Amino acid sequence: MIRNLSHISLGTNSLEKVYKFYIEKLGLKIVHKFINKKNGEVYGYFISSNKNTYLEFFNSKKKIYSNRSKIHFRHICFEVKNIYSFAKKFKYDKIKVTRGKTDKILQFFVKDLEGNIVEFHQRDKKSKF
Repeated sequence: MIRNLSHISLGTNSLEKVYKFYIEKLGLKIVHKFINKKNGEVYGYFISSNKNTYLEFFNSKKKIYSNRSKIHFRHICFEVKNIYSFAKKFKYDKIKVTRGKTDKILQFFVKDLEGNIVEFHQRDKKSKF
């Protein structure tokens, strides 16, 4: 029922640096900007690395250091074929499928047995991309 690894979500202290490296240097494309409806501020990017695999970056309040041991990992995400039937696998975890605030993708989150956050999502006609 899992289609593919959809994205890895990371925190950043500088969306400008993310843009300069991933968009300008690597030539990847922003497919969605996460925009705060209250103030119009961009707080994240959803970046395509081709073949339905993405990187997701959000501004982080946590200090992110330049050394590799302090990267702010947020979550991993798998795209699924039928999110409602997939959510039933977690029936004891009181799963609620919701829509993303700005991208409108159907989604739910769980924690793996090590405590890492895992997202599952499904695109449909209401999704923004």
